[in-house]
Amino acid sequence: MMTKKVYTADSVSMAWHFRNVLEQHGISSVVKNDNLYSAGGELPLNECMPEVWVEHALYAEYAKEIIQLIENYEIEDEGEWICERCSEANFASFDICWNCGD
Repeated sequence: MMTKKVYTADSVSMAWHFRNVLEQHGISSVVKNDNLYSAGGELPLNECMPEVWVEHALYAEYAKEIIQLIENYEIEDEGEWICERCSEANFASFDICWNCGD
């Protein structure tokens, strides 16, 4: 069995998120360096970043495509919406208006 790295994350939680997504798509994967992340500074930072590896290199390209689709969707999903009641701009992540609570 040959493993292959498919993603380097900015945070441990993102690495585990993508690992879980890949598992839901039937791709066996592991997170590496999730315990080294806090050692950044004592070790080179690029060696401490959490990584997602697929257990079968055959699935590496498929896994990268899934991750890319998710990243692109999350970027497109960001933005603002305008409250119909008070016309205040709100971040897309807000479910209610920060200004009037509607």
